[in-house]
Amino acid sequence: MAGDELLQVDLQRDRVRDALSSIGRQLESLHQLLAAVAACSDEHEIAKTLAGRLCTVIPADVIGIARSHREHVRVWSSDQSRETGARIRRYLLRRLGHLPPDVLRPSIPLRLVRPRHLSLVARSACFSPKLNERPTNSYEVQLSTGPEEIGIFLVQKQGDEPYTEWETQTLHIIGTVLAVSLRNAEACRLRRDIDLRDPVTEMLNTQALDDALARELRVGLRYGVSACLLVIGLDYFRTVNDRLGHESGDHVLRTAADVIRETVRDTDLVGRCGGDTFGVALPHTERRQARNLAERLRERIERHLFVGQSGRVRTTASIGLAAVPDIGVSSILDWKTIAGSALKEAKTQGRNCVAVHAPQPPALACAVTPSLAA
Repeated sequence: MAGDELLQVDLQRDRVRDALSSIGRQLESLHQLLAAVAACSDEHEIAKTLAGRLCTVIPADVIGIARSHREHVRVWSSDQSRETGARIRRYLLRRLGHLPPDVLRPSIPLRLVRPRHLSLVARSACFSPKLNERPTNSYEVQLSTGPEEIGIFLVQKQGDEPYTEWETQTLHIIGTVLAVSLRNAEACRLRRDIDLRDPVTEMLNTQALDDALARELRVGLRYGVSACLLVIGLDYFRTVNDRLGHESGDHVLRTAADVIRETVRDTDLVGRCGGDTFGVALPHTERRQARNLAERLRERIERHLFVGQSGRVRTTASIGLAAVPDIGVSSILDWKTIAGSALKEAKTQGRNCVAVHAPQPPALACAVTPSLAA
């Protein structure tokens, strides 16, 4: 009898040890997940990390994250079903009040990523047809930082069994860290945007414009895709500063920046190069198209009446244009240099005009190179 009791005690001890070991593994997986999410500084990276690691903690075949301040939902589905993603997206948008019950918005982008570790799930596990109801095999957590609600975190698993109490508590813990991480990522994004912006005009600053030019130059050199750079200088801008003061000068710069942004395409990149000079990168643009755009810019600036507290000002702009690919351009410094030379040529010609850099013919370049070497 005593032997049976000892055997039972041993079995009970083994079960407790196994349970504690399982809990320890779960807690370690949860700790790794939370640490990985908290280490992310980008919203997409946060959601991607969560999708890749959540299944190591609790069952999750569908994950949805919706933000309160914009009509955007990120969805990860193990079965890659667009129907599943679309239903969850509509459900979450309705929960946040972004989508009326009778309105569908197929134009809202859907991002479906299949993490390698997730197993396939049948289409029968799709979200409930009743979009205002949440099925029992899913759970949602309100994302909030203090009194402010910033979104919804939803998970769904295969089968009909609801999430256990431990799993729901775990999801609330994850939701807390997720909310803080999303808020931190948004703050990082705002700081990056500020670091890339000119404080006066809110255009790209010199470094950000150089990065854009570097991307376009790489494409141009590798694939022969045309791109153009406009360097725009306001004529006699120093006179505005001297006569009306720097506050009026800043007003002219901001207004000129608005005129440039309104004239170029959405795909064009506009930045301030310093002082009274602006740069416009024109991707996938031939020299003739860029020349036409430059003329429109020049005319709009010439016709615009700059009205400030110190009075009314009219000014003009001189514009230099350089295109790639060009035999003489192998770096963004080369590109900016020849565009700057074209700007100087426009000012030499009397200002308020467009000067286009004439690319060096390849044959001439080949003939010049040996002579320089000699």
